[in-house]
Amino acid sequence: MMILNGIEFPLCTDSDDPIGTHFYIHESDNEDGTIAIGLDASFKRNTLDGEEIKPSFDIAFFETGKTEISELVGLVFEVNSIEDSLEREDMFYVWEHEPFEKLKLEIVNVDMGEGKVHIKCEGIAVIDGYSDPYVTATFTFESWLPIPSK
Repeated sequence: MMILNGIEFPLCTDSDDPIGTHFYIHESDNEDGTIAIGLDASFKRNTLDGEEIKPSFDIAFFETGKTEISELVGLVFEVNSIEDSLEREDMFYVWEHEPFEKLKLEIVNVDMGEGKVHIKCEGIAVIDGYSDPYVTATFTFESWLPIPSK
């Protein structure tokens, strides 16, 4: 479940959801051969500030510097500015795709036997980039997520 500005948004695990929720673990395409990870998370509809929304977010693939899946446990990934989020294409979706102002993702556990990963995620996301100044909201998210089979 994600808490966005104090409002609960349950994780959407429906297989027919167009975005879906998956945590990706892939071998790197780079020469160093480290593991690359990425995340798509979709949440069920709820009302925020009088409007019904269905938020989701996308953390683009990044190289972890790790060579074994067991080494991912305890890994922390951070985005510390809107510019970093835009450059990496890490996006939060409410009305349109918007960047994160801050993002911290921690891998708590990986269970390859069950094909899932336990993550904690928190940060500040732009939820209305059309406003001047833009509007942000804090969020937290902790869950076991499926790792799709290759």
